[in-house]
Amino acid sequence: MNYNLEGRVAIVTGAGRKGGIGAAIAHRLARSGAHLVLTDLCAPPTDKALAHPGNGQWQGLTAVAEEAEALGVQVLPLKADVTDAVSVEDMVAKTLDRFGRLDILINNAGAAIGPAPVVQMEEAAWRRTLEINATGTFLCCRYGLPPMIAAGRGGRVVNMSSLAAERPKPGISAYAAGKAAVVALTRSLAQEVAEFDITVNAVLPGDVDTELKRWGLQLEALAAGRGYEEILAAATARVPLGRFATTAEVASLVAFLASDEAAFISGQAYVLSGGREWA
Repeated sequence: MNYNLEGRVAIVTGAGRKGGIGAAIAHRLARSGAHLVLTDLCAPPTDKALAHPGNGQWQGLTAVAEEAEALGVQVLPLKADVTDAVSVEDMVAKTLDRFGRLDILINNAGAAIGPAPVVQMEEAAWRRTLEINATGTFLCCRYGLPPMIAAGRGGRVVNMSSLAAERPKPGISAYAAGKAAVVALTRSLAQEVAEFDITVNAVLPGDVDTELKRWGLQLEALAAGRGYEEILAAATARVPLGRFATTAEVASLVAFLASDEAAFISGQAYVLSGGREWA
């Protein structure tokens, strides 16, 4: 089902990887008629210890933008660092310069930097993980909401959290903490902006078939001294529906929450886990 988003403008962060959740969200919103601002970091890490396979590059971002444009909407790809206030403020300013409005904010950028048990985790990795997941979401809301409020047309904010926020497992404490912060931010912020007819909701995907998920399983296999296929089979078996979610399925929920069909839904955290109820 496509929702009518014609004439609306959406920012989607973390959209620079073809096959990723951000790319799927961009495609789904474009199919519904929304004009898009697609962003990603588009830069290699300055510290190799903080490298992360989820970082989108400019070539990937422009490829996602071209696919969305082919669906008949206008798309502005931008390099943006969600952890930097100046960069986020510039992202919003360029959105308004190009389109004159902002109606939908999808805070999809996220990362799990250097996952490890707490007693082994590097402090820099902990800080960077929280900066991307929690502070990044805060900054995008901090600068994205004022033009929505000023326009008086209402708006939609969808924050991407994770099943890890509610059902964390060992070795991902920083990621789980950051995503739990996103849920708490969502619930508080929803009350703050309700008077402006702006809704704020969170989506908590469980296992999704992405390159990032496969990278995580490879790390798990390495840490456990087991084969990747064995770890993959065990992870799949934990999902009652017997498979991982597709990125399109995640994007479908996001598109619903961004639409008028969800106008009376706010402050909610939707788990998308295929029935999985444990870590």
